[in-house]
Amino acid sequence: MRARSSFVRCALAVASVLALCACDDPKPGAAAAEAPTDRAEVVMANKKQTTFADLCDVAPGKDAPKTFSWPAMSAAAPSSSAKYRWVNVWATWCKPCVEEMPLLSRVFADWRKQGNDVTLTLVSVDAEASAVQGFMTAHPGTPSSLQVSDGSQTTPWLTGLGLPTGSSIPVHMVVDAAGNLLCARSGGIAQEDLDRFRRVMFP
Repeated sequence: MRARSSFVRCALAVASVLALCACDDPKPGAAAAEAPTDRAEVVMANKKQTTFADLCDVAPGKDAPKTFSWPAMSAAAPSSSAKYRWVNVWATWCKPCVEEMPLLSRVFADWRKQGNDVTLTLVSVDAEASAVQGFMTAHPGTPSSLQVSDGSQTTPWLTGLGLPTGSSIPVHMVVDAAGNLLCARSGGIAQEDLDRFRRVMFP
């Protein structure tokens, strides 16, 4: 009896395996529908192009369009006819701001040399102008910087542009020639981030 029972269990197991294999068999014509070429075309069709909305905390298409505005500053912002103005909000006491400054200086100089129409404008939120001047002296080659006239107005300025309350510097913004805010993002930036921005700004 035990031998017969074992035989029955083995027979059932073999039947189950065969049934599973049969489910995996393609139906007639299925091979053509799943051709590698067709799958590649579907992937390419669904591939999403990176936009400002993918890279920024605030951007058109993600938020209502905004017009860029300057805070009260110790000097007027220089005019620019470039396609884009990149605004970097920073401070000498902000470690990530200072660490990324050489990268920003180099990358934007390279972009301009390669014919990409963009200007870099620094805006310091330091309380003392002497701190900014001392930083520039200690780091020759750093682009000149504007300075807010009242640091306490920095948060209202940034939140007015759509950034969440409590956003930390550095803050990076992209403004077009018409004065439209295309991007605002809080936090440090790396080379790979700038590479992605370049593909969006200069496709």
